[in-house]
Amino acid sequence: MTEHPSIRRAYGTAAARDPGETGFLQALETLYDSLPACLEEQPQYGAAGLLERLGEPERSASFSICWTDSRGQPRQARGFFVQYSTALGPCRGGLLFRPGLDMAAVKALALETALENSLAGLPLGGGSCGADTVPAGWDSGESLRFCQSFMEGLFPLLPRPFRPSDWSGLVPRRELDYLAGQYERLAALTAAPSGPFTPEDGPLMPRWQAVGHGLCMFAELAFRRTGLPGLQGQSVLISGRDGPAPWAGERAARMGARVIALGDASGCLYARDGLPLSILRRMSAQPGLPLLLWAIRAPGVEYRPGPGLWDIPADAVFLCDGHGRLDKDDARQMLSHRPAGVFEGLPRVCTALAAKTLSAGDTLYSPAIASGAGGALMVLGRHSSAIDPWTAARQLRAAMEAIFETAWAESSRAGCPGDLGLGARSAAFRRIADTILAKGR
Repeated sequence: MTEHPSIRRAYGTAAARDPGETGFLQALETLYDSLPACLEEQPQYGAAGLLERLGEPERSASFSICWTDSRGQPRQARGFFVQYSTALGPCRGGLLFRPGLDMAAVKALALETALENSLAGLPLGGGSCGADTVPAGWDSGESLRFCQSFMEGLFPLLPRPFRPSDWSGLVPRRELDYLAGQYERLAALTAAPSGPFTPEDGPLMPRWQAVGHGLCMFAELAFRRTGLPGLQGQSVLISGRDGPAPWAGERAARMGARVIALGDASGCLYARDGLPLSILRRMSAQPGLPLLLWAIRAPGVEYRPGPGLWDIPADAVFLCDGHGRLDKDDARQMLSHRPAGVFEGLPRVCTALAAKTLSAGDTLYSPAIASGAGGALMVLGRHSSAIDPWTAARQLRAAMEAIFETAWAESSRAGCPGDLGLGARSAAFRRIADTILAKGR
């Protein structure tokens, strides 16, 4: 933790208020550690107490979720909702169903969302919600009852108007339809304004495709800024097997890279000369299939079981594993191969210590609020109204260029050119802070 007095005071306040919320405090510490140069340049931020204000969500709540399972037995879970800074606009964010989810994790994700929306230039604040269970494997009746109960608890907390399609890609389509149906029913009963949800209501470029493609565009820009020839001819390693991971692999291969490995701690696909583009395209279209099945279908592709992903050297690493977190030892092992760049596609795929380890090395490192902002841009931003896929792709590239230039310029302004993590967080904070001061909020 930096010794800047305003930062030490603000962090001490947050830690004293919620001493057990380790995950949230780590996210807050990561943000604060990026701000000393910004606070030295703009002392009014500290004087106005903006650090303390961003150290506490505007609104947080937990609620009970009760339903009956497929055997008629009563079940209960806990739901969460967090609204972070709305200085830029109404809160928008993610939805997460995960066993063991707690308020600290939801607050950390809401903070990351607020920073991502700010850096992306969206007129939105940050938010997050979820439940400490997951409806995977349930029959349709139990899933429907769970989603209806969850939405009944969440509905009074949501901003108005709200579009359930903002959650597109974050949960399976079945659960998304159930949540949207219950939201529309409750909105009609209360005469609350709501955004429509139809199968055609989502963006032309799905969320995970936008994240994966935007990640590759961001890496290309970063490499070219440091004198490398983009992704052309570079070896790429991707952690993750679903979500944005196969989309990132497909885009990287189309840009001339060799995707030599893709997988997670349970196993990976490996091909020294690169995974075939045809397989990567099929993986993005059919997520969830076992990796061994793809190895059987592709000659020259090897399936390696077990946690050996970080033993493989690569020029670029894309972190897209939403089911596990990279720890400090993993980060050190990865850096021992001296990759040119490490880029996050999803928030909080690294522990706080792993992120510090990556930032302290000679490798380019970008957090998800910058390199993984494609999903927010295409689902929440004006880019979702593109008239055709080609226009959507051009808009995504232009937006990722703007994010990269903002993060790079801010890192140079802070005296640490190339520290994209510092630049991204500082730029995001600066926009929120300036808006709070301008509006007197």
